[in-house]
Amino acid sequence: MLDAEARILLDIMDKAVQEGRPKLHTLPYAAGRQAVDKMSEDSEADPPEVAATIDGAFAGPGGAVRFRRYRPLGSAAGATLPTLVYYHGGGFVIGNLETHDSTCRRLANKSRCQVISIDYRLAPEHPFPAPIKDALAAFRYIRENAPALEADAARLAVGGDSAGGALAAVVCQSLRDAGEAGPAFQMLIYPATDSSRESASRKALAEGYFLTKDLMDWFWKAYVPAGTDLADLRLSPLLAKDFKGLPPAFVLTAGYDPLRDEGRAYADRLIEAGVKTTYVNYPGTIHGFFSLTRFLSQGLKANDEAAAVMAAHFGV
Repeated sequence: MLDAEARILLDIMDKAVQEGRPKLHTLPYAAGRQAVDKMSEDSEADPPEVAATIDGAFAGPGGAVRFRRYRPLGSAAGATLPTLVYYHGGGFVIGNLETHDSTCRRLANKSRCQVISIDYRLAPEHPFPAPIKDALAAFRYIRENAPALEADAARLAVGGDSAGGALAAVVCQSLRDAGEAGPAFQMLIYPATDSSRESASRKALAEGYFLTKDLMDWFWKAYVPAGTDLADLRLSPLLAKDFKGLPPAFVLTAGYDPLRDEGRAYADRLIEAGVKTTYVNYPGTIHGFFSLTRFLSQGLKANDEAAAVMAAHFGV
């Protein structure tokens, strides 16, 4: 059954549309970004305090890539900490450092780890595989410059929600396959893992639950050039033949999320390969709840759970 809070939020969204607010997928991409930025500003009236935030940038494959470091409350200045490299969600089209600011603050404080949020390039200006190239470049930059970033190179994690969860999964697979030092942990929040086929949950939950088929198609049209092989593992990491050697994982899904089944399938593949994996499904809520914490208390609970699993893994 759908949680009462999720039902109320969906009803509010429906009423706004009835009163004339355009649906996101009907807007030009620039206008869609502005609408989401405004929603993000409204979703967290009082973001959590952290010990420090430090903005920076590095030279990425297509120009400067911005990032923001979050130092958890109680951490000593200059102390080396386990660090989560975080990729925001938004269908590879929307989202930025600000839309996920509160989420990163909360994850830092609850895990007692540093969080570094990555402002990777977005479609349609920078379609596939530009976001993936930036995500990989960001991890490599942080790995190679860990001391300057007050990060423990032996305790680096990657994570993200939705599109960001997909990026995190691809980073882990790509670095393993390249024989490089990769993350020691992965946090996958309702990740998109299979673009080659339509899962049962994508079909059953295509309308009425925030992330709709129309919205996913809007994202997809911007992100993936026509003619692209949808079985490319950078678009469908679930199709990888081998899951052995990937880092321990926390995988989270939502019961009323079209991406639910492919997230669960990804966790199952990890478990079958002997990868230590914590899988959690929040049955009564919707895609996006991890960030919509002002409206959905289940998001606060999920933030705490994800952070706790990572903290336990790193022994902090």
